[in-house]
Amino acid sequence: MIRRGAASLAELSAVITADLTRGDEESAVRMLFGFADDFRGSSRAGRLSLITERPPLTGTARFDAAMAGVAEFFAAESGLMAPAWVDDPERFVQPWWFVTSRTAFHAYVLAHTPAVIARHGVFMAREVFDRA
Repeated sequence: MIRRGAASLAELSAVITADLTRGDEESAVRMLFGFADDFRGSSRAGRLSLITERPPLTGTARFDAAMAGVAEFFAAESGLMAPAWVDDPERFVQPWWFVTSRTAFHAYVLAHTPAVIARHGVFMAREVFDRA
């Protein structure tokens, strides 16, 4: 069962693309962070359905890589196989993207990013997915 109102990464891709088109990167980032609640609030089968479909590319390499890292992170967290699309060449970004507003936090974010996200060239501390 999928949590009520939850959107798959494929569905979020359209919202993120619209946010980026409007120049609202902050909202696009919040969508990635918010995916944690929908994923964790779904059953095992629901979780799998939220990450299985290949999200359309957003036109912004950083977000395309981030979605792959997020899918891979949550798959690992739940003991699921990561979908094959996470290994697509366009799901990796260089130069690395640190998802933080302050350069001073780069070292912290580097140290606290899960390896499955970092391998995509995206660095976001694990706790951005933990909400009170």
